[in-house]
Amino acid sequence: MEENPFDIRVLDPRAVRLFRVHPGDARVRLTLNDDRSWREVRIARAFPFSEPDRYIGLRDGADKDIGLIENPGLLDEESCAVIEQELARRYFTPQIQRVVSVKEEMGTVTWEVETDRGARRFVVRNLRDSTFPLGPNRLMMTDTDGNRYEFPDVTALGGKAYQVLVKVL
Repeated sequence: MEENPFDIRVLDPRAVRLFRVHPGDARVRLTLNDDRSWREVRIARAFPFSEPDRYIGLRDGADKDIGLIENPGLLDEESCAVIEQELARRYFTPQIQRVVSVKEEMGTVTWEVETDRGARRFVVRNLRDSTFPLGPNRLMMTDTDGNRYEFPDVTALGGKAYQVLVKVL
């Protein structure tokens, strides 16, 4: 019988062990029920905005689903630490505090901004497809390199930045 690609395998947190072979190793490994292992595992939130601390998805090195952990707080201490580290890395999202300049040309928008993590310059193509509302005046934007930036309150920006962003609100 063929496997249904939409079946969700919910993993028992007591059977999951996430670890790194060496401290500082970028690769995450998984052992399930002490009898099945994966050498490379990617970790992501299933519902990053509505349920950020629940429903953690695990995928293998070939980007195939391994399963879903409904309550990661029930994992062992080492596994919890690995999940925290990976989620912090994956969802690193500087908040834009001030727009220094914004330039639109030929379908791209170049931003020079000050964020809570320092000054950044980034390029966005197709503004409508790269911008996601998170609330009435709050936006998330993804640049051409896949980096995410948060605009906590676009109404506070004023000027040219607000004129550009109001098109996607």
